[in-house]
Amino acid sequence: MEHVTLFWFKALPGRRQAVLDHFEKWEREQKSKATGFRRSILVSSNSDADEFVGGVRWDNTENYMKNASRPEQDAWFQELRRNLVRDPQWFDGTLQKETVAAFEGAPAA
Repeated sequence: MEHVTLFWFKALPGRRQAVLDHFEKWEREQKSKATGFRRSILVSSNSDADEFVGGVRWDNTENYMKNASRPEQDAWFQELRRNLVRDPQWFDGTLQKETVAAFEGAPAA
C-alpha cells in the first residue's frame, strides 16, 4: 500500500524563498534517486506565508524508509532545517482513499 508523509513547518523570518529554493534543489538533485517517489505538494498558509504543510507520496513504506536513510537525503534535510524555526512535525501513514476530480476531456478516474 502507498505511504504518505505529511509535515508542517515554519520558515525563519526572511528565509521563505530559501525554503522554496531548497525544495527545487531536491527536485533537481534528489528526485531521480528517490526510489518509489510518486508525488509531492508544498502549500503555504494564507494567513502566514512562512508556514507550510507538505505531503509526499511513496509507492510503499519500505521505499520511504530507504530514502530517509540515504546520506544525501539527510544532508538535504539538515540544510533545510537551518532555514526553519524548529523541526517539522511529521505524520506518516498509509493511503486509505483518494478521490480525483474528472476534468473535461480527461478519462474518468
